[in-house]
Amino acid sequence: MKFIDYLYEKTEDIWQDLYNHPFILGLINGDLEVSKFKYYLEEDYIYLWDHVKIFAIGITKTNNKDIIRKFSYLLNNCMENEMAIHRGVMRDFGIDAKEIEKRHSNLTNLSYSNYRISQSLIGGYEEILMVLMACDLGYVNIFRYIDKVNPEAKNHDVYGKFITGYLDPVYLSYVDGTVDEINEIGMDMTDTKRDILIDIFKNCLLYELKFWDMVYNEGDVF
Repeated sequence: MKFIDYLYEKTEDIWQDLYNHPFILGLINGDLEVSKFKYYLEEDYIYLWDHVKIFAIGITKTNNKDIIRKFSYLLNNCMENEMAIHRGVMRDFGIDAKEIEKRHSNLTNLSYSNYRISQSLIGGYEEILMVLMACDLGYVNIFRYIDKVNPEAKNHDVYGKFITGYLDPVYLSYVDGTVDEINEIGMDMTDTKRDILIDIFKNCLLYELKFWDMVYNEGDVF
C-alpha cells in the first residue's frame, strides 16, 4: 500500500466534504456569489504571506543542496509569480492588495497558518511535505474534480481564469511529483512515523475545509 493511499484512506470523509462544499459547487455551477469569491481572494492573499514562510523554514532544516534549491525556487515562485497573479485577479475585482496587506487575517486563517508553521518548526522534511501537500493536493484534487464534473466551468466569464490557473500542467506536474516523492519516502517509514504524518496531513486538510467554510460565510464560523 502506497503512502498516499494511507492518506486518502484516513481522510476520505473530508475529501467528500470538500467536493460537496457550497463554495466548490458554486464554481462548478457558475453561480457563486461574487462577494464570497472576493472574500476568498482577500483571505487567500493573506494566507500566502504565511505560506512562503514554510519554504524558508524548510531551507533552514537541511544541508541537502537539492532540497535547499527546491525550497528556494518554491519561495521565489510563490512571491514573484503566484502572488503577482493573485494581485492581478484582485485588481480585476477592485481589491487593493496594499490595503489587504495591512489587514489582520481571520482567526480561522490565522490558526491554520500558525499550525502549519509550528509543525514545520518542530518537524523535519517529511512533516513539511505533509503541511504543503494538504494544501497543494487539496487544490489539485478539487479543481480536477470541478473540471471532471463540468468541463465548461473553466470557461466561465468570472471564475474561468481562476479555475484554469489550478489546472496548469506545470502545477499539476509539481504536485504529482511530490506525491511520488512521499510514496518513496513512505517505503522505509515506521508505523509510528507514518501515523504522525497522517495526523498532520489530516489536520491540515480539516483546516482547508474550515478555510472554505470561512470564505463562503465571509467570516469565521465557530
